[in-house]
Amino acid sequence: CTVTDMKALLVAVNAKYIHTSLSVRTLKAYANSDNVEMAEYTINERVEDILRSIFLKKADVVLFSCYIWNVEVCLDVADMLKKVSPETKIIFGGPEVSFDDTEYMQKYDFIDAIMRGEGEATFKEWLEIGEMADGITYRENGEIIRNKDRELIHDITSIPFPYTDEDIEKNSGKLIYYESSRGCPFRCSYCLSSTTHSVRFRDMDVVKEELMVFVRHNVRIVKFVDRTFNADRKRTCELVKFLIDNAKNTTFHFEVAADLINDELVELFKTAPEGLFQLEIGVQSTNDKTIKAIDRKTDFEMIKRAVKLVQKAGGVHMHLDLIVGLPFEDFNSFGKSFDDVFNLRPDVLQLGFLKLLRGTKIRSEEEKYGYRYNSKPPYEVLKNDFISYEDVLLLKGIEEVFERYYNSGVFKGAMEYLLEKYNSPFEMFKKLWLFYDGNGYNKVGQSRNSLYEILSHFCDDELFCDILKLDYFTYNKGVNSPKWSLTKYDRSILKTRFDILTDEFIAENLSEYADIPTKETVKYLQFETFEYDVLSDCEKRRNIIIFDNKYNRRIRVCKDLKQ
Repeated sequence: CTVTDMKALLVAVNAKYIHTSLSVRTLKAYANSDNVEMAEYTINERVEDILRSIFLKKADVVLFSCYIWNVEVCLDVADMLKKVSPETKIIFGGPEVSFDDTEYMQKYDFIDAIMRGEGEATFKEWLEIGEMADGITYRENGEIIRNKDRELIHDITSIPFPYTDEDIEKNSGKLIYYESSRGCPFRCSYCLSSTTHSVRFRDMDVVKEELMVFVRHNVRIVKFVDRTFNADRKRTCELVKFLIDNAKNTTFHFEVAADLINDELVELFKTAPEGLFQLEIGVQSTNDKTIKAIDRKTDFEMIKRAVKLVQKAGGVHMHLDLIVGLPFEDFNSFGKSFDDVFNLRPDVLQLGFLKLLRGTKIRSEEEKYGYRYNSKPPYEVLKNDFISYEDVLLLKGIEEVFERYYNSGVFKGAMEYLLEKYNSPFEMFKKLWLFYDGNGYNKVGQSRNSLYEILSHFCDDELFCDILKLDYFTYNKGVNSPKWSLTKYDRSILKTRFDILTDEFIAENLSEYADIPTKETVKYLQFETFEYDVLSDCEKRRNIIIFDNKYNRRIRVCKDLKQ
């Protein structure tokens, strides 16, 4: 069949089930052809199952969207697909294969062509004229031919909205990705966005119309893929105000530059409903020498100011990032960066490990800084002239317990208690990891309940044990009293709870249950005994705390109890 008659299948292999692929949807929308279909899988599916699904679709050409997290799966599937269906044309595209396209073609003979760079116009033209399209690397008579690069799409508003109503409805509970701009004003040496020297914006009126589609469908989370959402401050404020005025049940996630957050934006955040916005801020390091080496121009004092202003505005979830393995950042320097950023108390602090991506400046500086990294995707750093592999392993461990105990958000009281005992948060999490690893807890999977028990052994302190117990019942509904609790469960509390739930007590503390029989009310309440008054002054005073699992609250019973 001719190119125009070919059935093309766009394949996305997502990192998680809750993710959706923006790339294949955008390619399909731009091509606007009845001969183009798309299919989504995840890296957690068996390669054989993905192969079977693709094979049975009987496409003439299969195009894989390739990133560092999925390229190995794409290669395995494509290799087997070519063996069972030699006539199927296989094309790769995406950031992972765009910069070393010839190398990929030489290494993997089952790849028939690679689409480099932005794929929309290239894919559309390929459907019309085949391999002669700009931006294509292909094979002909045993030779690898590389056509000239394609110019960027200057008017990105010309790219159609990639979602249909049916598609959004089907995926409304997942993470939906959206793009309102392309490019980045910064030139960070580790980032692929630094290779594109322009920022292009989608028309504001079009963006507003498209965002309202998500709002009408009550999409749970919309994540902007814009590299710097607030690159244009005036535009940012207009869009944020629009979402405040119109959005209801949808959360919008933006990646922003903290030093571009201005007072006008902060004032808008003050009027935003809680949960409407999530901000992701890449700090990466607070070492000035490191920041200069990676071509960033950030000022940590400005970042601190911006973060504190947004926190004071309230209601905005903030996620700050650090990167392990940057030039001039040794173990101690990273510990200082960690403390500097942690002390800002973000909702989430993400510890990432440097990936030396194809096409980035830092990958070309491999010898300059003594980088050694995994030769396979995701090309993660192993060591460099400033940090040893042993230290990287230690930081991997610290990152593991930090994710489990801090970023999970279900050990809040316990974490605060422990952090007060240390001058350095980094040292506390380092000690926690050494305890965790030293007792072999990292060798087997740990349930959430196990994590509470492990933490109870880490700090031999009665008050801490009761604070941990408070976390345990606050963030886990309907659980039994743990074996590490200071006070074992006493069935006599089953009778005591009816004595507590007088009409006066319900009216004062549980008014929502005033018209419900007490026998029904207790189904939503959990009564637990504590040795310390952890909701008041933390003095040793036996008391009962009621956990209301329906309204997510805790009520301290202010009465003396028999010992």
